[in-house]
Amino acid sequence: MASTVWRGYITFGLISIPVRLFRAARAERVSFRRLYREEAAPAASAPEHRTIEPRLKLVPSKSKEDVQPEPLLSPVQQASVREGSDEVLPAKSVVKGYEYEKNRFVEIDPEELKAAAAQTSSEMEIQEFVKLADIDPVYFETSYYVIPEEAGEKAYALLYRSMQTTGLVAIAQFAMHNREHVVVLRPGHKGMLAHTMFFSSEVRADDEYRAEIGAVTAKELDLAQNLIHSLAGPFEPEKYRDTYRERLEALIAAKVQGRATASPKSAPREPKVLDMAEALRKSLANLKKPASSEKPKKTSRSAGHR
Repeated sequence: MASTVWRGYITFGLISIPVRLFRAARAERVSFRRLYREEAAPAASAPEHRTIEPRLKLVPSKSKEDVQPEPLLSPVQQASVREGSDEVLPAKSVVKGYEYEKNRFVEIDPEELKAAAAQTSSEMEIQEFVKLADIDPVYFETSYYVIPEEAGEKAYALLYRSMQTTGLVAIAQFAMHNREHVVVLRPGHKGMLAHTMFFSSEVRADDEYRAEIGAVTAKELDLAQNLIHSLAGPFEPEKYRDTYRERLEALIAAKVQGRATASPKSAPREPKVLDMAEALRKSLANLKKPASSEKPKKTSRSAGHR
């Protein structure tokens, strides 16, 4: 199980439920490091001690006689440089500050930042219950699984079942990792989930584009609705894959094994101006639903075992 990110109590009236929070999801990314690329000296004159770690070296597929010297790769670290110069600054002279006007700054001391930070609380107090449909998903930030401690299992089950039967979710407040949070507690398939939320001041509502629905004809709307209903189905998240990460991992594996890699070239797609209704009719005619997710077939552990 993942590590605990918060431990405390959900307070529901006079009821306290001891719980822990675990991250429900985490973005999977291929991490790269910045490296210094130094061209290797010719094999005859290269000193024997200049070697690199196997994970940074490409394994050649040619014979030793045909191998060309490879560049030496080594990690680099970032340094602070004064703007407009090449002067590398000592770490003790670099401080934090806020630009309150153009090129005018005020320094903030680390102790002042520490004093202003919210102290992690041990209580997640439920403020109210609302309909989940009333919350715009733009407010959701990070998801967590809520796991009860042994002493709070019955109270946890009571709150979980109560939210299931009422169709409502809880809005609570607490502090975690020196930051105050508003959180939505909701019943999942088996237990409770918590979703931290952005504050309204953090959501850029003014940047939302206003659609010109007056330009849409009744005929176009009817065709678009037919297309939407034709593509409708249950949400199956497992049928969507991060193909970019898969391509990166395949590229890295090929390079580590010394295999040749090719860069795929895609022709730019030329935008076509079509009649909206005609485009919708063609879309319906050529309709192709997303493929269903492939679920592994269940097999018995041993043939003939009963």
